[in-house]
Amino acid sequence: MLSSRPVAIVGVYATAQRRTLPGRTSTDLAIESVKGALTDAGLTTADVDGVAVDWAGPTGHIGYSTSWARLLGHPIKYMTDSTQDNAGPEGVLKAAAAVSAGLCDVVVVGGGKAGRTAGPVAGGRNSGGGFEFMNLYGAHVMPQFALVAQRHMYQFGTTPQQIASVAATIRNNGSINSEAVMHARGPYTVDDVLASRMVASPLHLLECAIVAEGGAALVITTLERARDLRHAPAMVLGGAMEYFQAGYVNPPLYREIGHIGRNAARRALDMGGVSVNDIDVFCLYDPTAFEVIRQFEMLGLCGEGEGGPFVETGTIDLDGEFPVNPDGGTLAHSYVGTQQMTLRVIEVVRQLRGSAVNQLDAPEVGIATVAGSGAQHIELVVLGKG
Repeated sequence: MLSSRPVAIVGVYATAQRRTLPGRTSTDLAIESVKGALTDAGLTTADVDGVAVDWAGPTGHIGYSTSWARLLGHPIKYMTDSTQDNAGPEGVLKAAAAVSAGLCDVVVVGGGKAGRTAGPVAGGRNSGGGFEFMNLYGAHVMPQFALVAQRHMYQFGTTPQQIASVAATIRNNGSINSEAVMHARGPYTVDDVLASRMVASPLHLLECAIVAEGGAALVITTLERARDLRHAPAMVLGGAMEYFQAGYVNPPLYREIGHIGRNAARRALDMGGVSVNDIDVFCLYDPTAFEVIRQFEMLGLCGEGEGGPFVETGTIDLDGEFPVNPDGGTLAHSYVGTQQMTLRVIEVVRQLRGSAVNQLDAPEVGIATVAGSGAQHIELVVLGKG
């Protein structure tokens, strides 16, 4: 019979995040991230028996985490063969499930992107493959998210100023985060955002995620073992995933995916025994500023169509009631392929520990979300202070 053991995140690490990191490779950034996260946890490679980490080669089987076994120097009990399983809430939840079930005891999740392998590109043709609407018509990531934003504006009266206010807030968080790619580039005003060039109407350049290089990793183990390690554990309270269809194959229609993530959020919160009003820090996926508005509606903190006015009041500021992306999110901190998803989780862990750069006042519960409406899927995880 499979066991059911409480699970926690016990180690986190992020490399330098820059637009470019000359001389670095995806593999050496992943190695640095793994070693850093283990050191942060007070563990060594000898403790690791589960790996969900990008492997970009040149040796081994590119894309398969089994390649890490030789580098670790011993066999492993759990591995992944998908980059989505190696990052963010999805990676955390699947690794946590394996640890909870007793399939393994210590899992590292993460990876890195640099150089010519640094894609995907947040604003470009980043999803590969022969996608009908992406490759032929140029409907890559930003236009896909823009379709949802445009319909929301038409249907509910959401304004360009409201979307820009989200971008200004999050980018200003990044501007005062010394670890962010956009450090010291602000402050930004709503007018600054609206004056930046249009990328995909209604989204301006400063309302879209930046593209960068870097790595990130985290370590998951049992709560019992976590009690004896270096830092107070960040408990995995709950999580959920929700998929409508394969992303970027067909255009997102608001009537079909406008609510995506709503049921997942309810499941995750119920699993953790908390309500959305218990959440102290919101690390919401922000490939565009509009998606933050939609996700507040998804979480139920405001009604459908009310997200625009909700974010205008200062409620998402660092000192607001529902602070969003204190590190600057993907709009200003970093977007490094799938590992930007891991960075969302790392920021929640740091906030719960009290070690974040833009530290909030004693948060107890945090949420990290990734993907969203344009991608037509969402994954999220709820963490609590151990």
